[in-house]
Amino acid sequence: MFFKVFTKGHYPIPGDLLVSFYFPWYSGGWEGYDPWTTHKELIGADSIRQIYPWKEFAMDQFKKLQFPLWNPYTFSGQPLAANFQSSVYYPLNVFYFLTDAKNAWILIIVSQPFLAGIFMYLAVRSFKITQAPALFASVSFMFSSYFITWLENGNISHSYLWLPLVFWSINKYFDGLKIRYYLILTLSISMSIFAGHPQTLIYILLAAAVFWIFKTFNLKKNRLRKSAIFISSLIISLLIAAIQLVPTIDFYLKSPISLPSTTYNFEEFILPYQNLVTFLAPDFFGHPATNNFWSRNYGDFTPYFGVLPLILSIWSVIKLWDNKFVKFTALTAVFFIISTVPGPIIWLIKTLQIPLLDSTSAGRSISVSIFLLIILAAFGIQDLLSNIKKIRYLKKFVKFLAVVGIVYTLLWLFAILAPKFNPQEIWQVNFSVTRRNLILPTTMVATFLFGIISLLFLKKVKIISEKWSIRILIAGIFAITLLGSVFYSNKFLPVSPKKFIFPEHPLFSFIKENNGINRFYGGGTARVDYNMPTHYRIYVSEGYDTLRLRRYAELIAASRNNGIIPSTYLRSDAVFPDEENSYRKRLFDLLGVTYLLDKEDTPKTGADWNVNKFPDDDVQGFWQEGKFLVYLRNEPLPRVFMTSSYTVAQSDNEIIEKVFDKNFDFKTIVLEEQPPIKIQKLEENIVEPKIIKYEPNQATFSINKKNNSLLFLSDAYDTDWQAYIDGKNSKILRADYALRAVAVPAGDHTVDFKYQPKSFVIGMVVSTLGILTLIMLSIFFVRRKQF
Repeated sequence: MFFKVFTKGHYPIPGDLLVSFYFPWYSGGWEGYDPWTTHKELIGADSIRQIYPWKEFAMDQFKKLQFPLWNPYTFSGQPLAANFQSSVYYPLNVFYFLTDAKNAWILIIVSQPFLAGIFMYLAVRSFKITQAPALFASVSFMFSSYFITWLENGNISHSYLWLPLVFWSINKYFDGLKIRYYLILTLSISMSIFAGHPQTLIYILLAAAVFWIFKTFNLKKNRLRKSAIFISSLIISLLIAAIQLVPTIDFYLKSPISLPSTTYNFEEFILPYQNLVTFLAPDFFGHPATNNFWSRNYGDFTPYFGVLPLILSIWSVIKLWDNKFVKFTALTAVFFIISTVPGPIIWLIKTLQIPLLDSTSAGRSISVSIFLLIILAAFGIQDLLSNIKKIRYLKKFVKFLAVVGIVYTLLWLFAILAPKFNPQEIWQVNFSVTRRNLILPTTMVATFLFGIISLLFLKKVKIISEKWSIRILIAGIFAITLLGSVFYSNKFLPVSPKKFIFPEHPLFSFIKENNGINRFYGGGTARVDYNMPTHYRIYVSEGYDTLRLRRYAELIAASRNNGIIPSTYLRSDAVFPDEENSYRKRLFDLLGVTYLLDKEDTPKTGADWNVNKFPDDDVQGFWQEGKFLVYLRNEPLPRVFMTSSYTVAQSDNEIIEKVFDKNFDFKTIVLEEQPPIKIQKLEENIVEPKIIKYEPNQATFSINKKNNSLLFLSDAYDTDWQAYIDGKNSKILRADYALRAVAVPAGDHTVDFKYQPKSFVIGMVVSTLGILTLIMLSIFFVRRKQF
């Protein structure tokens, strides 16, 4: 899976996508780099757009003995640790303390299949399955589509890989009622929470609850007590993870995640019925890595876990239907499949507007089905191995495989005949891709069928012993499965040289050295992707994340909607309009946007300025290197200033009207309430205080004013920011709809803004209690010799 990592020194991250798709790298390259780097479509984009820079920044903060609570570099500042997907408390982040960020990323990614394989092996063995089928299930799980699709994302597969350990601990607990398995169950759920993907976590909890209920109902007594035990395990898991969960819930309540656009996102990711065919052939609709994909959303709409594992899982249902667990597992798998396609479960989620589920990708619940079907495949192969000496059994299996072969034959007929009913060229191309991609799965089925027939023949003529029959069968099944698995995983997974992972660039170096805490903006073909400034420690007003502060998101969205807050807007992006519309300029002024980026693909003079690209804005050419240009805006507000001029608005609409009224002077701050001290409006210019410290969780300024005044800071407002004047707490006022101000009395003062979220303190205390509870339980049962 990672041979290029170990043999070529590549890294499991789409750095090639970064430098060939995103500004400033995609614009023909730069010195020392191939100007036309290729990439695998948009596979793994979120790892470079979100997870990698978030983790890198968070771990850097930990190394400085600071909690990574706030990210000042995007969205004009917003919570970081409270963002569930940043997974800053995940224990495997310890890799970042052992090596640099790039090598730590290798360990974070490469550790996933190893852990998943071990946990799946343990889980299947706990069902009294022998070693070879358990290993087969382990391999199938490691190479399953949901796991591989999100492997390089850095958090989804990490959340998913704890599911087998959850099942193992439940099985082992019911086998011997030992408290150690209760503890492992509790810790497994906690680890899945810390890993950082809430949707996968929800599915794991649902699967665990359903499995526990199944195990409980097989008991003749103490059912209620056993149910209480599972609930207690879940509660302690939540307590341990409270340091993550409590801030996340608080952030969730402040976010616009309930927008109509989030419901639209849910509907967009309902699995189409026709995509269920990818259980049989993953690339039936092409593949994004080869740029011939002709369906929607390869990652979420491709529920593949191997041709042979699928065949064997169906066989186990046919042969072992009387087995209670097989029946339970098959029905549960079907339930989760139904919950991904249009139908009653989807309708129920939409109608009841179930939190989290109604704003996520509906198709991902099929991850549980994949896991359960792989367990069934282990049952299927064990049953096959157990009955290999029976000629009659093998004949039935051959007939079953023949039916499977007919299914693939029908797929071929469809791929051949369908273009004849739609002669458009695009459909001719699409189905030529389908036919090509049917070759490998069909070959795997045919090889398996031929192998079983050959084995049957050799047994009939008594050329081969039962022992060698089992060996050959196991070897053949593994060979076919691994061939397909390695092929598909390497086809999908992007890797890149180290130099493509957020390389230094002269444009970013210039901004970092010259712009201080001021912000910059690049639009159109010069747009820097929203979270990448976090890596370079430079400041922007835009951002990309589903969890973001609602009022700030509304402020940015209004710039795209004629200065009016729209009823719905982009689900994850805070984005200025590409074209100047006067509203954008107003926010540039308000948010301290100093530099505007541009590019000239055919530079001629070294001063290729075109100020007409920014109509109605006062700009001048400032810096150029090759095709990269930086314009200086001449009259933005300072990022932080003192003024005695303010007005109190009566409503949010009034604030927004003033913010986008070009005749309203931003030197007058719009507040929602009167300041706590009397401030006399004076005819004076604004004054910039001295910046003593500007760090993620704290900003400190030195003030020297002869009159009471307001200190304005154009960072996003959050109720968890606290202001201290000479060490004494002072109220932060929400200014200009979504920013900050504090009233400062006359004289010399030091003003501190400190990010001190109560949710973090509560979460840390609760997590400590959860850990202590688990320790005390362990000690108690060790002393009673029940551990």
